[in-house]
Amino acid sequence: MIDSIRRDIRQQWQESPLLRLGSWAIGLILLIYVLLWMDDRLALEQLEWRRAQASIAEWQALAQQDYWPAMLEALENQREESLQRAWNQRTTGLAKAAVREFINGSVSESPLDLRVRSVELAEPQLLVDGIHEMRGRFTVSTEEGAAPWAWVADIERAEPALIIDSMDIRVGRKSGVAVIVEFRILLGGLDEGQPG
Repeated sequence: MIDSIRRDIRQQWQESPLLRLGSWAIGLILLIYVLLWMDDRLALEQLEWRRAQASIAEWQALAQQDYWPAMLEALENQREESLQRAWNQRTTGLAKAAVREFINGSVSESPLDLRVRSVELAEPQLLVDGIHEMRGRFTVSTEEGAAPWAWVADIERAEPALIIDSMDIRVGRKSGVAVIVEFRILLGGLDEGQPG
């Protein structure tokens, strides 16, 4: 049976030039397809090789630079300085209470007739290992017509630090001056596992 099929195919191959031409065309198309596929694979491998070489060259250039240890030391010094200026509280609740007490105390110690209108404090966010940042906003007012610049300077110089990000001074015709301060503080030693 298989022999008869072979004989039929040979006979058709020998008798039909179109079958031979079509078979050679299909074979040639498959050969071209394989060559194009191999060329694409080669181009992809070359691209990966170039990327690897560029990455190695970049890492070698970074390894030869000598300013990394100095930069790391400077960052460590900056972190230590931040920890010295930070508010050291164990919980969020204690930190918020300390900030409110500081603001109320600075207002009551001021020779100006200042009053605290509002104090808003956000939840602390982790900056780096051991240091959190808490943002806040408070409003103080006075019936006097001048802005309390001396008081603002005092709270900027205070330790632990209260960093003023922005300040809005609103002067009314009859109502005096309102000072709205947006600030942030750094918290050191905050235990995140403790409830606020």
